[in-house]
Amino acid sequence: MPATPTAASIEPDPSMPTPDFHFFAGPVLREDDAMGMHYVPVPESIAAALLAAGHRRVEGTLEEHSFNRALHGSADDARLRFGKGFLKECGLAWGATAHLDVRSVADPNAVTLPEELVAALAEDDEAAARFATFTPGKQRSLAHHVTSAKRTETRERRAHELAQKIRTHTLHGDPPLER
Repeated sequence: MPATPTAASIEPDPSMPTPDFHFFAGPVLREDDAMGMHYVPVPESIAAALLAAGHRRVEGTLEEHSFNRALHGSADDARLRFGKGFLKECGLAWGATAHLDVRSVADPNAVTLPEELVAALAEDDEAAARFATFTPGKQRSLAHHVTSAKRTETRERRAHELAQKIRTHTLHGDPPLER
C-alpha cells in the first residue's frame, strides 16, 4: 500500500507559466465522506487565481486527458474531483501523483452537446424548447449520460430516450404533470 499522500505534498510547477493555464502536480486522494470521491488538491495560489474569474468552472488536462468540471471548496482547500473510471483512463489510482494544467473557462455556462443529443432534440421541438430552460449543470449532466456510452448505437438510443423523457416530463426528479 502506498504511503498516504497529503495535500501539503502538492507543488505548483513554476517552470511552465502561461497567462491562462496553471500547471501543478498533486496526489490523488479520497474524501472521507460516504461518497468516497477521488480528488486532486489544488494549490492555494492556483485556486485563488482560478476563483478570481468569478466562477468555479475550469477546464484542462489530467495526464493529457481533457476535462471540464467545477472547482470544489475554497481557495485554501480547493480540489478537483474525478471519477474512478476517468482516473483509470489517465493511468492513475489513489496515492498516485497527478499532473494537471487548468484554467478558468471563458464562459462557465457553455455546454458542449454530443451530436446524438443535438440530432434527437432537432427532431423534437417540444423537448428542445424544454431542454433550453434547463440550467447549464442539468444540460451538462444529460449530455454526460449520452457521451458516457461507448457504442454509437447506445448514445443514439440514450439521446432519443432523453428527448422523449424531456418532452413528457418523466426525467428523474420531474414533478408529476397536473392533468
